[in-house]
Amino acid sequence: MSTKGIATFGKRTTLALAIAGAIGSVHGVTAAEAETQANEQIEVIAVKGIRSSLKNSMADKKSASVVSDGISAEDLGKFPDLNVAESLQRITGVSIDRSGGEGQAVTVRGFGPQFNTVLVNGRQMATDSAGREFNFDILAAEQITGANVYKTTNASMQEGGIGGTIDLTTARPFDYSGLQIVGSVKGMYESLSEDVSPAVSGLISNTFNDETMGVLLAVSHQERSVQVNQINTAGWRGGQTISNARDGVLFTNAYIPRNWDQIVDEQDRTRTNASLVFQYAPSDDVSITLDGFISKFEVDSQVTDLASWFEPDRVGSATIDPSTGTLLTFSQDVGLHQGSGDPATDFVSHTRNSRDVTNSGVGLNVKWDVTEQLVAKFDVSNSNAENDRAGRDRFNVVGMINSFAFDGTGGVPTVVHDGFTNGSLPDASLARLHYNEKGNQFSDEDEITEFKADFEYTPDSLVFTKAKFGVYRQEREKSSYQIFGSQCQFCGYGTEAPIDAIDFRPYTANNYFSGLIDTFYTYDGDAMVDYLAAEGYPITPTLQNNRYTINEDVTSLYMNFTFMYDVGDMPLTVDFGARYSNTDVDVSAVQSYISDVVPTSDATLFANVYGPANDITQGTSYSNLLPSLNIKLDLQDDMVLRFAVYDSLTRPTMSQLSPATNFNEPRRQNLTASGGNPALEPFRSENWDVSYEWYYDDASLFSFAFFSKEVDDFIVSLTGEETYQMTDRSGPDYNCSTTNSDLCTSDVVASTEELNGQSEVYTVTRPQNGESARITGYEIALTHVFDNGFGVTANATVVDSNVKVDANSTQSFALEGLGDSQNLIVFYEQDNWQARVAFNNREGFLRQLDNGFNGEPIKTETFGQWDISASYDINENVSVFVEGINITEEELVQTGRFANQIYSVEDNGSRYAVGLRGKF
Repeated sequence: MSTKGIATFGKRTTLALAIAGAIGSVHGVTAAEAETQANEQIEVIAVKGIRSSLKNSMADKKSASVVSDGISAEDLGKFPDLNVAESLQRITGVSIDRSGGEGQAVTVRGFGPQFNTVLVNGRQMATDSAGREFNFDILAAEQITGANVYKTTNASMQEGGIGGTIDLTTARPFDYSGLQIVGSVKGMYESLSEDVSPAVSGLISNTFNDETMGVLLAVSHQERSVQVNQINTAGWRGGQTISNARDGVLFTNAYIPRNWDQIVDEQDRTRTNASLVFQYAPSDDVSITLDGFISKFEVDSQVTDLASWFEPDRVGSATIDPSTGTLLTFSQDVGLHQGSGDPATDFVSHTRNSRDVTNSGVGLNVKWDVTEQLVAKFDVSNSNAENDRAGRDRFNVVGMINSFAFDGTGGVPTVVHDGFTNGSLPDASLARLHYNEKGNQFSDEDEITEFKADFEYTPDSLVFTKAKFGVYRQEREKSSYQIFGSQCQFCGYGTEAPIDAIDFRPYTANNYFSGLIDTFYTYDGDAMVDYLAAEGYPITPTLQNNRYTINEDVTSLYMNFTFMYDVGDMPLTVDFGARYSNTDVDVSAVQSYISDVVPTSDATLFANVYGPANDITQGTSYSNLLPSLNIKLDLQDDMVLRFAVYDSLTRPTMSQLSPATNFNEPRRQNLTASGGNPALEPFRSENWDVSYEWYYDDASLFSFAFFSKEVDDFIVSLTGEETYQMTDRSGPDYNCSTTNSDLCTSDVVASTEELNGQSEVYTVTRPQNGESARITGYEIALTHVFDNGFGVTANATVVDSNVKVDANSTQSFALEGLGDSQNLIVFYEQDNWQARVAFNNREGFLRQLDNGFNGEPIKTETFGQWDISASYDINENVSVFVEGINITEEELVQTGRFANQIYSVEDNGSRYAVGLRGKF
């Protein structure tokens, strides 16, 4: 923490403690009864039904020492939604990102997934993502019993989440008495694919030997046949001269989309989860928990794509929006190009959206009541995650030289290809071979080992009521590698496609966007690969020299103290402490740099030639002191006022720390690359919160919270020009010079020989610290349950930012993911019936400041989704249920810098489930 930060925090802390102490000294100290109640273990309540779930969540919120919200299972094995992330989005201040129509990553108070620490039973889990963000879609909802979102922190909580800390809990046998058996079976209907897929889950728990031993086994399996319809332009190129060989220059300094893809992604998703828990209490003072889990999540994706590539020098005719310079309509015409080659209607077949994720973990926890006043908890755990896709995916392109026209004047843009009208197609004999590759994806591996020793001391005092102290150690290793190969012998559409050998055939997209071409050609991409090999042009994926391994070790120490006073008849709890954390990062990478860029038979496509492999080793170390103060005042039995001031941090994502540079496919006028920065420092934030909570009825609550976060060292992805010197083939050396030296990391390569050949300028995106921002906002929430069985939950989060840009900076800066959100849930619960209608709305926000292609932003438009569910209890043990997700089939829309620059439109359709649940 900076000197300024320590001083600021010190002033706030001193003032708050002085006020609390003065009040306590004036009114006396009579908080013994409140302290006794706070330390009593809450009796385990069998959760059943919406009302009981709300009551449990409110009890957790009211008793917490920090600002928090949560959800509880309505019954064992019955989480509120089909997906854990979709349940979390009902919480005030939480919004989600989706994959295949189901929740995947979570944003808290406008801070994206990388800013939030996700724990499962208090342990951080390894993730298959390239960064730190946790992918919730690997978890079955049936195995989760609750989730708490901690929006402020104290010293005893693990650091890392500026946005918040999310702790998911799973079932334990000691939570239940005796034999418990729960199971469900359901069928799920997808509106786009029109397929029905099964899902089953089961849980069995038993305690025995006088309740001193317990075992729990939970297993779930879900299959989904998913179709995702999408339109994608991959970004807009600005500053372009629009011209053709016939008319010359039409416009200057204009925006034109890079390409057009009409995508149908047909996915088979399979998720299998299993967990086993053993608990043993050898005495009244000791309890031991040993648990393990495994999750297997597979996405087999087959993308069929009608595609077009746009070039500014072959525009036959066009109209433009003069206020933004965005082309509204334009054509790409055969015979009018000025060096880029004729346009082609492309038929793309690929599997790039596939996933093969395995997560596993094991943990041992020991709780020991050393004395009546001292409790010790020891926890050791290990978790692993891997997305094993390197070298396994393919990308194939077959095309026809053809003219086409773009029209962006309507709600959704359209592209009309010559010969594709009313379901009719051009003759298949016009198809020509183009580009093929295997292994575009990276494989990411992650391993986390944690050790925690926590101690809680309860002194015999009416004022000083609790002390917590402990040590935390995490060792993490994250690696990423690519196995890749490509074949461009036939690039340029010069060779007739082997129609029979690759099963080239018409294809009709099911339930596609209205007004767009839905019938075009497809083929068997695997057969294409086999054909090329048989003709002497095999694609041989090899391990690429752009791989890296990051080892991060974190050691933390903390102390936290709790004092209690009475302010008149109002109990006041003051909780303060500090956490000291040291982080060591070692990064190793293998990198080959560009030694040449050579043309191919396709005028728009070039090929990279690489120099020798270089070993790169770098590292960094930093320490942080994170103080915290939480004050809780019980205004009366049903009213709580809170104040919190604390420091927090979020470490750079693992992929941002990589020194490796990934050189993208070199297109005409579009040489791009991306890389990391091992010297990055963490985001640091000084925060304060004020919260008011009124528990005015049995399961009813009104709350209001105001928060402020002042974040320094924001990491932003900046795009700059880097010049790479091309070498001759006799001496493949490397050098890097750049117009922005802060973005160039080539000095890690030792090369002093004379360079030959020409240079190429690449647009390179790299992360960098430096900017600051203050984020403020407020949350308001109401839950009310009526006597007639109806109830309503409504909440809203409003956030704003004040960005501080360095006066010497030439880069723009804005906060990604920051946006308002609202939730509304109306439910009914009476006798054997339950029903719920939920609406979740996320206002438009900046998705990416830099699209990684040319420095242009990506914005996400407002998205609102309606979900429904209902159930009927046939008897005490068996119930039937129905569920519906996104029942109005809303589409997710992203744009470029301006609203008329469509980046993507995604339609996931809706999905419905009907099932049977039993508990015995």
